[in-house]
Amino acid sequence: MTHEDDLDEGRLSAEWEGDIEVLKSLRRNGDDARITRPVDVRFVGPAENIQAFAKAAAGWEVIQIVDLGDELALDVRRNQTTEDSAIRALTVDALAEEKKRGVRYDGWGTVAQKKKRWFGL
Repeated sequence: MTHEDDLDEGRLSAEWEGDIEVLKSLRRNGDDARITRPVDVRFVGPAENIQAFAKAAAGWEVIQIVDLGDELALDVRRNQTTEDSAIRALTVDALAEEKKRGVRYDGWGTVAQKKKRWFGL
C-alpha cells in the first residue's frame, strides 16, 4: 500500500481539491456515500506503458483501452464507497500507479447512489 508521503504533495493537493468538488456534486444529487458502487478511473499514456499496466493492473478491473491517436487511455474500475477517506485512498493509489507505470492519472467518476426506500403494502 502506498503512503501519501511517497507522492508529490502539490499534485495530491490539487487532485484532492478536484475530488472535493466532485464529492460535493454527488452529495447535492442525493448520493449516499456509504453505498459501495463501481468507481471508474482513467489513465493516459504511451501505448507500451498503458498496455503493460493493463496486464498487471492488480486491484483494478480493466474496462477498456481507448486509442486517443498519439497515446492510449486505460479505463479501470474498482468497487468502493464515495466516503471521503475511500476517495482519498483511491486518489493516492492512482497517483502511485501514475508514478510507477509512467502514465498520467486523468481522474475518476461514478454515478450517485441513493439509498433504496422500501414501502410496505
